[in-house]
Amino acid sequence: MPVIRRLALDRRTLLRGGAAALALPWLEAMQPALTRPPKQPVRCLFVFSPNGVNQAKWWPDGAGADAKFGETLAPLQPLQKRLTVFRGLAIDGGRPHGDGPGDHARSASSFLTCAHPRKTGGADIHVGPSIDQVIAAQQTGRLPFPSLELGLEKGASAGICDSGYSCAYSNNVSWRSASVPVAKETEPRAVFARLFGDPQQATDAAAAAAEQRTRRSLLDLVGAEGKALRNKLSASDRQKLDQYLQSVRELEQRLEHSERDAAAVPAPAGLLERGTGYSDKLALMYELLVLAFATERTAVATLMLGNGGSNRSYKFLGVPDGHHDLSHHGKKPEKLEALAKINRFQIERFGACLQRLAEQKDGDSDLLANSLVVFGSGLGDGDRHNHDDLPVVLAGEGGGAARGRGAVVLSGKETPMANLYLAILRTMGGKDERFADSTEPLALR
Repeated sequence: MPVIRRLALDRRTLLRGGAAALALPWLEAMQPALTRPPKQPVRCLFVFSPNGVNQAKWWPDGAGADAKFGETLAPLQPLQKRLTVFRGLAIDGGRPHGDGPGDHARSASSFLTCAHPRKTGGADIHVGPSIDQVIAAQQTGRLPFPSLELGLEKGASAGICDSGYSCAYSNNVSWRSASVPVAKETEPRAVFARLFGDPQQATDAAAAAAEQRTRRSLLDLVGAEGKALRNKLSASDRQKLDQYLQSVRELEQRLEHSERDAAAVPAPAGLLERGTGYSDKLALMYELLVLAFATERTAVATLMLGNGGSNRSYKFLGVPDGHHDLSHHGKKPEKLEALAKINRFQIERFGACLQRLAEQKDGDSDLLANSLVVFGSGLGDGDRHNHDDLPVVLAGEGGGAARGRGAVVLSGKETPMANLYLAILRTMGGKDERFADSTEPLALR
C-alpha cells in the first residue's frame, strides 16, 4: 500500500534565522500527495565571451548528432546529445554601418540586443532592450529576482572605451531599455548575500558589514529550522537537503578562501580583476548561477566572462599576453595557439556548469532539461572583427522545447542571432512576433 505523505511544503519555502533566509531547492515534499510533479519553470542563461575564437579549433568536424567536436569543444562531448553548436548566426547590429572602428564595443552591446549602438561617448547612449530583459519584464513578480546579471570584470559606465563608443557599451550586455544598461555584479560574496540572505538585509550596507565582521555562516543562522525540517522529510528528501546544504557550506568556504587569498596578495587594489584568482572566481559565479536556478530565485541570468575588448592575461594557463592582443593574431601560430587555450578554458568551465545543472533534480527531470543555456561571442574571428559565423552553443531542453542536435550548419548566407533569441523568448512564455531584426524563430528541435 503506498504511503501518502501529509507534509506538503510550499515551493518557495525558506529556512530562516534572524535576518537571514535560505531558499530551498525542489523537494518531493513540495509535491502534494497523489499528484504529479508540477511543471517546472524554464530558466535561461546567456554567457558572453569577448574577442571571438580561434575558429579553426572551434568548429566541429561534420554535422548532426555524430559530429566530432574538435580541440576547443571537446570538454562538451559527454553532453553532446543535450546541446547544439550553431554555425551561420550573425548580428548585423555589431557591424560599423558607417561608424568606423569600435567593433568590440559593438560586439558586447549588440550581443543580446541585436541592435546597432549609437556612436557616442556622452549621455545619449542608445542601443536597444536585451533579450534577457524582455523575458524578465514578462515574468515580473513570478520569482524573487526578475533577472540576475553577473560579470568577471568591473567597468565604468561613463567615458569612452572603444574608438568613440561609451564604456557603457563595452561593459554591459544587459539593457533594460535602449538607453538604460543593467549593471552587473562582479563580486561573488555580494551575489551570495543577494541570493541567499534576506534581500532587504543584503541592501543594508551597515548590517552587511557587521555580518561580514562576525563571519557567521548562513547555515549556522538557519541551522535550527533546517534540523526541524529535516526530521519531517522522507529519506530521499533528507539526502537531497543534505547535499544542497553541503553545497552551500562549500560555497561559503570557497568564498572565504578566495577573499583571504585576494587580501594576501601584496599588490594594488583591482589585481583580482586583472587575472589573479580569475579561475576560482569564475567557478564561484557558475556555482551561484546553478544554485540560483535550483532554488528558483530567478529564471533569467547573464554572465560576462569579460568586457568587450577585454585584455585580461591568463597566466595560470601559461598565456601571459592579453586576450585582446592575442585575438589580433595576424594568423601567427603562437598567438592562435594561445587564443585556443583561452577558448578551451572557457568551454571547460562552461561544461562544468552544464554538468552541475544536469545533476540537479528539478521536479521529475533535471535542471538542464528545464533550462536553455547560450554560450557565445559577438565576434567570430577577433582578427577580422567579423560579426557573422559567430561561435554559439545552445544547451538544455527548455522543458521540452529544444533537443540537442550536435552541430548544425544553418542554410543561407547568414541567419540573424535574433532568430535564436525569439525562439528562446517563445519558450519562456513570450508571445512576441519579433525581436530586433528577427525573421522567424530558429528551430530548436
